[in-house]
Amino acid sequence: MALCAGLSACPGGKSGAALQSAKSWPRAPKGYGRAPEEGLALQIKDRRLQLPDGRRCAGSDPGCAAPLAALRGKKLTLEVDASSAMGELSAALQALTEALEEGDQACLLVQDEAGQARCIPFRPFSGDEFSAWLDADQPLGKIRVIMRADGLEVVADRGKVPGPDRFGPSLPPVAGRPDFAGLDRLAASLARRFPDETEAALAASAGISIGQAAQALSLLSGPDASRFKRTYLVYP
Repeated sequence: MALCAGLSACPGGKSGAALQSAKSWPRAPKGYGRAPEEGLALQIKDRRLQLPDGRRCAGSDPGCAAPLAALRGKKLTLEVDASSAMGELSAALQALTEALEEGDQACLLVQDEAGQARCIPFRPFSGDEFSAWLDADQPLGKIRVIMRADGLEVVADRGKVPGPDRFGPSLPPVAGRPDFAGLDRLAASLARRFPDETEAALAASAGISIGQAAQALSLLSGPDASRFKRTYLVYP
């Protein structure tokens, strides 16, 4: 499988360096997302977005405006450590937004259950962007998942999908972990209910790991990234 996600990885297979670094990637179910494409590899170091030239940028760094703008229109892949908390990634994801053209998505690198590298297409969303998306006329479904320590709240245009406790989340944790199997079923059901919808959003609280957030995002993306083709990752 082709993967360009590091200094020496290239089409035709993963390099030794990429294989080693993939051990810390977030996980996804087999076949979810899509095959990675050749592109520019970005990482997150010291809570900043590390560009191909080694520069580290937060969205508010004035010296980064030009190099981030220079990345627009290119295929960008993001490699992150699965243990990083969402709250640690806000500045880097804000910078990534500056490197994307309007309407473009980046690729979050994950490893599936078969050990294959996969790409989860996503666009970072600030809280303000998320609010504007919710207030806009389109899309109609407004499908989103709110991910907290107490469970997963799955919401569409007509309100929250009810859970076992009507005052609690749609999907409480199972054995202390997010109910990803339940989310997969609900995401598939919502995709059937809103067949014309192409967008869905995930908003994870600051303490959630990117590993867990990425798995939830992969379920919204679906097998071969065909469930919801545009997925937004709302950062704290």
